[in-house]
Parts: sequence; C-alpha cells; structure tokens
Amino acid sequence: MTQKDISYGISRGTKARGFSTLLLILSGALIAYIAYPIVNIATILEPATLLESIARPQIANAFLLSLATATISTLLLALFGIPLAYTMARYDFRGKFLLRLFIILPLVIPPLASGALLLGIFGPYTPLGRSFPVDFTQSPLGVIIAQIYISSPFMILLAQSAFESVDESYEKVSRVLGKNRLQTFLQVSLPLAKTGVMAGIIMSWVRAVGELGATMMMAYNPHTISIQIFEDNAVGGFGQTVPGILLVILLSVAVLAVFSTVKKGEGLKFGW
Repeated sequence: MTQKDISYGISRGTKARGFSTLLLILSGALIAYIAYPIVNIATILEPATLLESIARPQIANAFLLSLATATISTLLLALFGIPLAYTMARYDFRGKFLLRLFIILPLVIPPLASGALLLGIFGPYTPLGRSFPVDFTQSPLGVIIAQIYISSPFMILLAQSAFESVDESYEKVSRVLGKNRLQTFLQVSLPLAKTGVMAGIIMSWVRAVGELGATMMMAYNPHTISIQIFEDNAVGGFGQTVPGILLVILLSVAVLAVFSTVKKGEGLKFGW
C-alpha cells in the first residue's frame, strides 16, 4: 500500500466521521425538540392533585367519549376504506389520479377547514340537515362524522400500500384453484396485507381520538378529550391540561407498543 493510498484512506475516514457527527447533531437536536415538551410535564406534575384531576367527571367523560366515537368511526372507515384501498391498489381506471387527490385532501387541508366543509353538508340549516330527524351536529354523531373525514387518509393510504406490496400471483393462483374474487380477497389478499391494514386501522383510530379542529366545528359539545384539553387550557392554563394530556400520551404509547409487538411477529418494517 502506497503513501497515497494511506492518505486517501485517512481522508475518507475523517470525512465519514465528520458526516456521522453532523447526522448525530442534527438528529439529536430534532429528537430533543420533539421529546422535551413531553419530558417537561414531569417538572410541573403535582402527584397529590394529579389523581384528583384525572378523576374529574369532565376528563373521564371526555376520554370515554373519544374512545367510543373513535372506535365506531374506525370500524365504519375500515368497512368502506379497506375495499376502496384494494380498488386503488389493483385497478387502473380513468379518474384514478383525481380520486387519489380527493383521498389525500383531508390530510393536507386545515382540520378547521374540513369541519367547515362538513358543516356545509351536515349543518342544521342545510338540505341534508333539515331532511333528517337526526342532529348531525352538537352530538356524538357529529364527532364521528368529523373523525371519519379526518382519519380516512391514514386508513386508505396505508391499506393501499399494503395491498400493493402483495404479489398478485398469489391471487391468480387462488382464482385458478376455483376461488371467486371475494374469496380470494378475504382468504388471500387481506391476510397477506393484514399488518399494513392493521397499521391503517390503528393510525386512523389514534388520529380520531386526538382530533380537534374538525370536531370543534361539527360538535363542540359533548366534549371529546381534545376539546376538554383545549377548554382546560383556556380556563386554567397549562397545568390544568396535564391530566388529559397524560391520558392521551399513555393511550397512544400503549396502542403503538401493541402494534409494534404484532409488527415484529409479522416481520414487516415501518421504521418503528
């Protein structure tokens, strides 16, 4: 090995270490930025009053309402969203790009704008609102409507990606063996894509639990946990919001931990 080769190797090693250091600094700064607001909660916790605050009827009722409505909205979204995701993954048709644009829109427009759009359809003075003897707004039904709209991209896009990752040859073999399209979907496509579909279900559910903007527009009352946190902050400051925030954080961590465990068993990587 010549002196030139040795010098080149040292130079490459120095550049590699420099790049690694840059990655560490930038990554560490962002991680600190994300984590510090959560860690900071520990500095203002008062254990003597925390349990009392969590036990407030307003917090308990809002939390249970969020869990119930998010579960219902996610089940409805799965019923309609998974078939749509499969259609988007397997079929090419005119207008598919436009349809995909509509699917993505709730993800990119402000939630308050989404809520206003929903009010234009389900509000009490709209043709639909006047035609049905059901209160679409200021009720749990309004919460569910808002949650479905906001959460739909997570369900559809993740499930679509999962179906696209399934080799179509398995479906063709199933058809050759005499299974019809529905049987092939239920017995082949869905099981092979189940981890990605489950990711869509869980992310949709977590997003529904935490939804605020569209829900405020559609149904400020009864309070979901997000609206209760918003109101607690307006009335009593940050300290009063801590119990609700802790419940949401603990719920999210528990749900993601369960999914991560399932995901490891399936061998599918989502970067978690």
